Amino acid sequence: MVGSIDLCRKCVFLVLFLTASVTLAESSQGRADQLFNEGYTLYQQHSANRALAKLKEAARLGHAEAAYYAGNIIRQDYTYMTKESENYYRQAAEGGDVYAMLRLAQGSSVCGTLRECDYDRDAWLERAIKTALPMAKAGDTEAMMALSSAYAIKGDPSAGFEWVKRAAENGHAFAQYWMAVMLDEQGRGFYWTQAGRRADILKWLEASAEQGFPKAMHKLASEYAQDGRMEEAVMWADRMGKTDYFSALFEYGLILTAGPDGSEGKVQYPEVKLVEGLSLLFALHRETGNSLVQFSIERILTELDSETIAEAKEKSEELLVDTPILHYLPKFGI
Repeated sequence: MVGSIDLCRKCVFLVLFLTASVTLAESSQGRADQLFNEGYTLYQQHSANRALAKLKEAARLGHAEAAYYAGNIIRQDYTYMTKESENYYRQAAEGGDVYAMLRLAQGSSVCGTLRECDYDRDAWLERAIKTALPMAKAGDTEAMMALSSAYAIKGDPSAGFEWVKRAAENGHAFAQYWMAVMLDEQGRGFYWTQAGRRADILKWLEASAEQGFPKAMHKLASEYAQDGRMEEAVMWADRMGKTDYFSALFEYGLILTAGPDGSEGKVQYPEVKLVEGLSLLFALHRETGNSLVQFSIERILTELDSETIAEAKEKSEELLVDTPILHYLPKFGI
């Protein structure tokens, strides 16, 4: 009887211990996710120094992607791989982050011209491909995009292009945008006519923009304007002006203040909206402190009366409140 009681006590203790351990693990994971999200947002706001502490703490709690971005920030700060950035990349790679494996697979672009990375870069490249390929074949579009970068490093740009195309065809918004960029700015892919290439550029941009990807909206508005399709350009300008993308908001403010007198080949808004455009620029500068925005504001102010300026300043107080202004930096492109 005594033995049974002791056994029950041990069972209760074990249950309580396991429950507490699971709760603690869930709490740590939740805290790591929160820190990563905060750090990632700061990173996308070009506030890498402020982001780094949060990402390091998330990495300490076991967050693999946070470790990747911590490694990225440190590497970018030094312009080459340091032991600290390498350690963060290794943590992320061991946690399954394919892009961290690809960083470790890169050569002079991250090691520095006078430095040698003392690890087997080819092994990391093969590991990245081996990790991503089954997932990509199963339909994982993020894995497809990772493979495109892997094959670019491997020296097989054609395979890289095909994986971007497959991701785009499977609905990956950034892949669709990137297809348009590769076709337009890099001359990738074969076309019998420029008209055929142009049609595909717009097709991929439209697909990405319809999914709400701000960079695609921004580029699509510009492409339509260049083609003289101003009604469609204005429609996409209006939509990009409702996003949180810095470049889109900046240009939208300028478009509104310029109206139909905007530069040739640019979006020409059907009417001048000085207060709306200037208030957006005021709000954007308040949130970012960007010097180019400030310069544009000062240039516009020289032609305005004090009443219009005051109205725009008042309206700006309602805009972009509690809205992080992001730059949509790619995970692997920089």
